[in-house]
Amino acid sequence: METAVNPSLLSPFWETDLETRLKHFDTLRARSGGVEFIPQQDGRGFWSVTSYAGVRTVTRDPKRFTSTLGFSLDDMPPDLLEILGSIIVMDDPKHQQYRRLAQVAFSPRSIRRMTDYVGRLADAIVEEIRERRTFDFVETVAASLPFQVIADLLGIPVGDRTRLRELIDLILGVNDGHVSDIDTSLQAVSEFFEYTIDLGRQRRRYPGDDITSALMQAEVNGKRLTAAEFGSFVILLAAAGNDTTRTALAWAMHLLSEHADERVALAGDFDGLHGNAIEEVLRWSSPVLHMRRTATTDTVLGDVQIAAGDKVVVWYLAANHDPSVFPDPSRFDILRSNARDHQAFGAGGPHFCLGAGLARMEIRVVLGTLLAAFPTLRATAPPDPLRSMFVHGVKALSCTLD
Repeated sequence: METAVNPSLLSPFWETDLETRLKHFDTLRARSGGVEFIPQQDGRGFWSVTSYAGVRTVTRDPKRFTSTLGFSLDDMPPDLLEILGSIIVMDDPKHQQYRRLAQVAFSPRSIRRMTDYVGRLADAIVEEIRERRTFDFVETVAASLPFQVIADLLGIPVGDRTRLRELIDLILGVNDGHVSDIDTSLQAVSEFFEYTIDLGRQRRRYPGDDITSALMQAEVNGKRLTAAEFGSFVILLAAAGNDTTRTALAWAMHLLSEHADERVALAGDFDGLHGNAIEEVLRWSSPVLHMRRTATTDTVLGDVQIAAGDKVVVWYLAANHDPSVFPDPSRFDILRSNARDHQAFGAGGPHFCLGAGLARMEIRVVLGTLLAAFPTLRATAPPDPLRSMFVHGVKALSCTLD
């Protein structure tokens, strides 16, 4: 396979611009029907799923495609997978038993209760922007507000939050040499994990009204969570509860800056258009790029035979730009009729994003507040993308009111 279209290679595939990457995914989809075996240097390789239908099938069929053997394209050492995997490397019924422990915090009722609080955070950001006028959207808005919200839900003390946000950046930036590297990322995982264990001990002695306290008191099949189970759960919630919204907000600002007509239309009728506009942002940006499953049995996907034990990687970015489902998929269109059919939150399977409702609410409140206060707010430079094959992150996005 030519290296240019091999998504397992950070270089050159993930160092190209987004337009080029999407063309490479188009090539893979067109020549193989959306399911193609990609060899790797370790000799194992994986099945790359780039069609909308294929991604949907794999994600919704845990009996044939298990989550228990890893969630990322590259295999992790077992001890690291135990820390970072949590419920995303479980299948039902165990997965549902653990998912329920945190589900109440992300229920529609809980999200409605949080909306005013998120609005106050957004109002404070507006005042900060008003004073500065020129600023980095990621640092000031996209990376700030979602982490404050998830940190409050977890009961993380205010004084600890800056460091923990730094640790998440180091973990997710493992493939970006300007952010982190393997050793630094592993150290960040260890530091975050030790912090969660200590926080859990405190909440067991002095419980509060937060998810951390609830997890420390919870039982599954009559047993308390182990330290590893608890720690990995908190790390997952902290990272996932922050990064999806952070990424979507940054791309939203970029897209609305590039498409002034769409921005004007959205600002002029936010109540009427925001729902579909947010879904189009999520479709276009696909904050999580891929997830991996493993075939449990010899099976067929599309027109290809997959052997038991084979790795199967679903590319959400490719699925959300499949022209057979989304005509002219690279076009950003807040009126796209089927925008909400995107798979940015996991294609509706058992691992559908637990925080999807929270993310949508945060994006709605932040965009609505910013557009009402600053109708001409715009980015002044292209986004600085995170070099990653796992998250579609943005490191910086310069913006101005002028």
